[in-house]
Amino acid sequence: MTFKEIVLRDKEKRISISRVPKKTKEEFVAFANEEFEEDYGMCLKYVWDNFKMWKTYFENMNFKLDNILETISPHNQPEQKESITLLSGKKIQKGGKNSDGNTK
Repeated sequence: MTFKEIVLRDKEKRISISRVPKKTKEEFVAFANEEFEEDYGMCLKYVWDNFKMWKTYFENMNFKLDNILETISPHNQPEQKESITLLSGKKIQKGGKNSDGNTK
């Protein structure tokens, strides 16, 4: 391989990111230095993989919460009957409270 081919091959694997906030860059570099022995590529892969995992987790969590909220919402509750019929055939009227707090 010629030097030019090696440089072009290496350029395909490089990434340049600009306009990174200073504090974010410092935290990223410190994390890469500690956890990945200054291998920024592997650190970026780790961060990206975790982002995808958390994104999937929270999308599923939102879906589950939507289902729970739909299940417990008042418009999905069954209508309450005015009376209940026992096995003996006796009907029990639904009890309620008057405005003075006594039962009907």
